[in-house]
Amino acid sequence: MKQFQDYDPFAWLYANYWGGTFHKAARVPLRRLLTSQLPAHAQVLDLCCGDGRLAALLVRSGFRVTGVDGSEKMLAFARQRCPEARFLLADARSLDLPPRFHAAVSSFDSLNHIMTARDLGRVFCSVWRLLRPGGLFVFDLNREEAYRNSWVKTGSIVTADVVSVSRGVFLAEQRLAVCDITLMRRNNGCWERSDFRLRQRLHPRATVLGKLAEVGFEACVHDAAELGMKGEIGQGRDFYEARKPLRRLAGAI
Repeated sequence: MKQFQDYDPFAWLYANYWGGTFHKAARVPLRRLLTSQLPAHAQVLDLCCGDGRLAALLVRSGFRVTGVDGSEKMLAFARQRCPEARFLLADARSLDLPPRFHAAVSSFDSLNHIMTARDLGRVFCSVWRLLRPGGLFVFDLNREEAYRNSWVKTGSIVTADVVSVSRGVFLAEQRLAVCDITLMRRNNGCWERSDFRLRQRLHPRATVLGKLAEVGFEACVHDAAELGMKGEIGQGRDFYEARKPLRRLAGAI
């Protein structure tokens, strides 16, 4: 899982500065698409769970949560933030879990970090296998609008003990977004520097819906802003609502 271990240096910055804005804004669409549709004490898989921010919210809502991520450092923050949930180091493309989940959720454009349509299909297959019949799968993805308007902006954080600069580029022909981050943290009076790169792939709506249908999901897509997600972080973002039918479809995995 080297691709996802490469995100270990990002974990501290995400847990302390990046994760909160999205999940505060996403509460309305997630309530509408996910939590309002689940039975009490439902089993929920938090796929690419990051620092456990969403897992903690789901646990407080009375759900039983299993979080999965490919970064051990992200999981360390998650276990600290939400000790009531179960967290596993695993690859979303090849999950080996029993089919006990009422729902799966993946938030903050996590699946844009899947670099090929083929691997995105593998993720959908993994989720299909672990959902109960009638199970729900909710996730969000960035559209091209987000990469052209928001991703390419230079961002910075400057405090007495932290300095970070992020610089984004969108390569439209390759459908590839790249963000280079420099982070400096003061530790025991000394500054420590780390440099790392985040990559995302633009997955067009037609591709995503096609891959979901290939697996057997019945799916629809919603614009995040129309669901009530306010602010720039909701612009150019889609939420997908996919359901595993109660009966197995012919040709489904």
